[in-house]
Amino acid sequence: MATAAINSKQCFICKKEKSNLYSCDGCSEKFCSQDLPKHHQEHVLELEKIVTDCDTFQQNISEQQQDLNHRPLINQVNEWERDSIMKIKQTAEDCRQRLIKSTDDNIIEMKKKLNQFIADLRKLRDDDDFNEIHLNKLRLLLEELKKKLKQPLNVSILEEPTSFINKISVITKASSSG
Repeated sequence: MATAAINSKQCFICKKEKSNLYSCDGCSEKFCSQDLPKHHQEHVLELEKIVTDCDTFQQNISEQQQDLNHRPLINQVNEWERDSIMKIKQTAEDCRQRLIKSTDDNIIEMKKKLNQFIADLRKLRDDDDFNEIHLNKLRLLLEELKKKLKQPLNVSILEEPTSFINKISVITKASSSG
């Protein structure tokens, strides 16, 4: 009888003592004849999950092969491009607004100076009191006004060599088959 107690066996699932137990080579546990099929069914379900995961992975590969937008790294480049373009557009718009304000102010100033120039010109003509020196000064003054309209002295565009957009590049490593 002492040997029966030493050789007693318990099913891993139901915990009942059984004389006939079957060992699972995978987990090394022992199961009775009623619980062994349950244990096997757990394996079947896990295998089905792996098959489903494999099918999903195969579909993912197929999508990436057919459509570049399904490739994560391509999406990362696309996002970088969108962000960079938005930064450029915003900076360009900010610069435009500042230029509009400055050039509008410049135009108002040029109109004032031109009106004064026209008044002085009319006075010279009405007085009929001018010579080549006056004409040369008038031509130079008019040219200077035209220049200031094209390129105001208080406004310029500066392109800085520093990058406000991060440069990206692709780094490939030698792959080892395995």
